[in-house]
Amino acid sequence: MKNQITKLLPLGVIAALLLGATGVFAQSPADQAAALLKKNDLAAAETLLAPLTDADSQDAAAFFQLGQLRLRQQRAADAVAAFEKATTLDATKPEYFSQLGIAINMKMQGANFMVQAVTAPKMKKAFEKSVALDPNHVAGLIGLARYYANAPEIAGGSLEKEFAERVQKLVPHLGESELGRIAERSEDFAGALARYEAADKLKPGQAGTVFACGRMFAKLGQKEEARAKFEAALKINPEFEPAKKALTELNASPAKS
Repeated sequence: MKNQITKLLPLGVIAALLLGATGVFAQSPADQAAALLKKNDLAAAETLLAPLTDADSQDAAAFFQLGQLRLRQQRAADAVAAFEKATTLDATKPEYFSQLGIAINMKMQGANFMVQAVTAPKMKKAFEKSVALDPNHVAGLIGLARYYANAPEIAGGSLEKEFAERVQKLVPHLGESELGRIAERSEDFAGALARYEAADKLKPGQAGTVFACGRMFAKLGQKEEARAKFEAALKINPEFEPAKKALTELNASPAKS
């Protein structure tokens, strides 16, 4: 690994490391890749990670960042493979397993029912492992909350609130949103609206939460309130496609006489 790093870094950076410099130059290659992903420099992250994730690599952190990169590239199957490699090399990191669950979920999108039925237990197992490693791992708890809320009963689905309530204790606004999702799933639109509004008060300025409020107003037949929320979501994020679509559909729907 040391030889790999020196091949990747210019002499000036190596000198800074030897002198004990702090900041970006003191980061591991995987940390540098994470920083590049944060800046949305996917090409540079790809270049950095390529030699760190070859067939002989034992660098779990590098494979984890490769999985993150593949998620950003919408390459779900490759993301799953990268996260599986990371969890095999280091089975102690809850975030490795929760991201594996997220990647499996992405891979399932658009698949037929039989494929989903076979794949869903693998996703559930990944989220369960992340929470077993850290009972307060929020991403894993959210993954389980959504699994149970969305899965059919035959696959163990349930509208129980346990995991969402655990999220609420750790990150209140996220917990309120998850409880809103469960209420919406059970067609308690007024209850869902209350949860989404609570989430919006706890952390204002989130386009997704404002949009969710608008979606519930629309379900309740309150078109003007829904329109106001969809427009507010687009002010926060003009590129938020669900709000654009919902506003278009709302404006196209016939007015009540």
